[in-house]
Amino acid sequence: MRVLLIAGAVASVFLGGCASQPSQELSDCLQPNRRVVVEAVGVAPKPVPKPKPDAKPEAKPEAKPEAKPKKPEMAPVELNALAQGNSAFDVGSAVLKDGGKAELDSLLAQVKKRNVTVGAVIVAGHVDRFEAENAAATLAEDRAKSVVAYLQSKGIDQKLMFWEGKGAKEPVPVTKFCE
Repeated sequence: MRVLLIAGAVASVFLGGCASQPSQELSDCLQPNRRVVVEAVGVAPKPVPKPKPDAKPEAKPEAKPEAKPKKPEMAPVELNALAQGNSAFDVGSAVLKDGGKAELDSLLAQVKKRNVTVGAVIVAGHVDRFEAENAAATLAEDRAKSVVAYLQSKGIDQKLMFWEGKGAKEPVPVTKFCE
């Protein structure tokens, strides 16, 4: 029992020191909010079920009148992407890096592959807790704007995109950790 108390005290001192004075190494490693969240919503054609083979192969097929081709049924689609961490943004910067562009490119590939007609794209910029508080709101907005500009350069209509800067007040769950 005594060993557990000592281990707990040592761990709290160590973790308390890390939290009160974050080092550059720690800020590079833990990036829970230095990201931009992208949600694309729209519609895509439903997959057409394959016709079942006839049970009676001996029967002669009857002549059917030619039918007009039906419009494919559409289904709602929601796709998400995260441009996050060091691969997407440097600390204190809104310049979208190649890693963030790759995440957005995978979203655009899904849109193309599934033949999605995009109805709206919502872009929310976030900053991490290590970035300056006074610049956090504008930095989050600038990150969102840089993602909007990149998506526009890839053919998404700017009229369909909405952006906002969330700062560090509305955190996103951590999905990227240190190795």
